[in-house]
Amino acid sequence: MGGTPTLFHSDRRTLLRALAAGAASLFLTAHTPYGQWTVYRQRNLFIVASRTDEAALALARAIVEGFAVELPESRARVTRATDPVRIASLLATGQLDVAVISKAEASAMLAGSGEYRAIGPLALTALVELGPHLLVTVEAFKTRHAFLLAMSVDHLRPSLPIAVAVSDASTAPPFHPGAAAYYQGSPAPDAAEAAKGSE
Repeated sequence: MGGTPTLFHSDRRTLLRALAAGAASLFLTAHTPYGQWTVYRQRNLFIVASRTDEAALALARAIVEGFAVELPESRARVTRATDPVRIASLLATGQLDVAVISKAEASAMLAGSGEYRAIGPLALTALVELGPHLLVTVEAFKTRHAFLLAMSVDHLRPSLPIAVAVSDASTAPPFHPGAAAYYQGSPAPDAAEAAKGSE
């Protein structure tokens, strides 16, 4: 009997400390959600498109809808940026990995020219060509993931709202090695390779 209250009070103190820590974490998260955002982003594929480009948004939405069947484990979501410059910033800082942008925007981001001068040249790579648009990512994107995205979008191509491309002088980014492997008919990189990160 004598030891029970001590144990009870010890457990109670532990519980109270845990609750206090949880409350503090919740308070901090409410004001600085970046940590939670990062955790959430790791579990979901976000495809960003600009609010100012309706065609890009339509493509992003169609890809995400298709991924629900073609690549459900990606838990794909569409997110909208205010403009292409914001997309470049998100890609450059690693806050997002995949975007639908026009070829002209991709060319300017790649060079870090014009309105992208403040961000600087972006190590942009292509995953899929979508008429006048591209599904793009950055060089650090995992090879296996790039392969799977290229393959899945290629399967979805007949159902996507792809406009007819107009030839221009834009310099397209190179294909990501994972996407290039798919188009070359190479087998998908295995899970062990994916665990090592980007190549």
